[in-house]
Amino acid sequence: MQFQLTALRLSIKDSRSSHKRKSGLPLWGLALLFLLVASGILAVPRVVAFSNGQNASIVIGQSGFFANSKIAPLINQSRFSVPYDVKFDSSGNLWVADSADSRVLEFKAPFSSDESASVVLGESSFSTSYLSGSTGLNGTVLSTPEAIAFDSSGNLWVSDTGDGRIVEFKAPFSTGENASLVLGVPNLHTEGGGLDLPASQSDLNSPAGITFDSSGNLWVADSGYYRVTEFKAPLSNGENASVVLGQDNFTAKDFPNESDCPPSCDTPTMATLNNPFDVAFDSFGNLWVADRSDHRVVEFTPPFSDGQTASVAVGGSCAIFGEVLAANCLSVTEFLGFDHSGMLWVSDTGNGRVLGFPSPITSGENATVVLGEPDFATTFGVVVNATQSNMVNPEGFAFDSSGNIWVTDSGLNRVLEFTASAVVSTSTTHSVSQSTVSTGVSSVSSIQTTTGAPTETTSSAAQPTISSSAAASGSGGGVPEFPYQAALVATFTVLVVASYLLAKGRTERRRAK
Repeated sequence: MQFQLTALRLSIKDSRSSHKRKSGLPLWGLALLFLLVASGILAVPRVVAFSNGQNASIVIGQSGFFANSKIAPLINQSRFSVPYDVKFDSSGNLWVADSADSRVLEFKAPFSSDESASVVLGESSFSTSYLSGSTGLNGTVLSTPEAIAFDSSGNLWVSDTGDGRIVEFKAPFSTGENASLVLGVPNLHTEGGGLDLPASQSDLNSPAGITFDSSGNLWVADSGYYRVTEFKAPLSNGENASVVLGQDNFTAKDFPNESDCPPSCDTPTMATLNNPFDVAFDSFGNLWVADRSDHRVVEFTPPFSDGQTASVAVGGSCAIFGEVLAANCLSVTEFLGFDHSGMLWVSDTGNGRVLGFPSPITSGENATVVLGEPDFATTFGVVVNATQSNMVNPEGFAFDSSGNIWVTDSGLNRVLEFTASAVVSTSTTHSVSQSTVSTGVSSVSSIQTTTGAPTETTSSAAQPTISSSAAASGSGGGVPEFPYQAALVATFTVLVVASYLLAKGRTERRRAK
């Protein structure tokens, strides 16, 4: 009897061991295996691409793509006068710095051609326009605002360029609201400095582009003082800047063509700036500056210090007004920014085009995509008729959540959307510095303009160039989506294999006992 009980126990133990051997992979391992498969599917590289000289898909500020009101009409809810900058808020709404009308406008998503704005800041209504000096300066008015940016809390910051200051408007926004904070001047009733005033640590002179770093500090292209300054968070009225680039110190006024300017000011160096107009950070925390009058874009690497030397320079002076151009030169560099892949985009305003430079960015490199012109050798003429693809004096731009680029075409008083195409590709020459968002080809229906104007449709012939030789040929730009999926695949693979080996080891140890 004792022998039979012992045999039964051994049989039960062997049965349990056999069951564990059959199970092999625990449930969490199976879950990881499922995620591995799903991740592998998502990891198929897709490419976001633009075609050289492609047609725009939406126009805001004009009645159609061929409307050509270069001279601004009476101020209203759907027209611009020299629009400068554009940004998207966290809800996907589009904001435009309508510079010559001294206001900032919000356009609600989803967007359509010739839509009307929903909110105006800097004015009491859509039909009023403040002229600097015509009324007392306060927190509700703006004078030629040139740039805008949102902080991490969704508040809107505006470069009130004509008043020499930067102001903050608190969300949620309402027409004609009062600004809550000001930089560059001690209070909302004081006008900013000028060239005839001494530069200081708190003053601003014609501030233009602004951006926030990952710590919430605000960086300003202080174009009138030929410098870039940093204001540390938490921000407060009239605070002092903490870092200056382009000048040796906060009181220096080394301006090109000034009688007291050192020789280094007249010849660009890697430590000087000549009318800097915009600032932007890449995904690695490097600061890039549109050095407007030096016809270039320069990079400063952290940690930042007063008067430091730039590490990379892109662009350089080139011919304008119909003369021979190239893919590596710039004229009147206004705005810059990065798409979701790390590709550097620059508004080459003097040549009527926006250029894309693939990552990693190196000094003197060629652009691989051009918008606003059919190719890298063409620029706009003196007389320009509006079309669906051309631009005159493009300024600010922004990318929406689908990777489409929106550009202010200030010379034609409009904002254009250029739709990115997303296709599957197995290779790309572009180095990725940050993850991208999912995109798709937007379906855009035909848009009929006013009577007698041609019918406007998006171009089906202009296909994006995505081949591995894109960078060499300069025929287009493409950037891979979801580069982080490859890392997920590798991680899940390691976890699944480790899970299986651990389970197998435990089974073998139990069997040995």
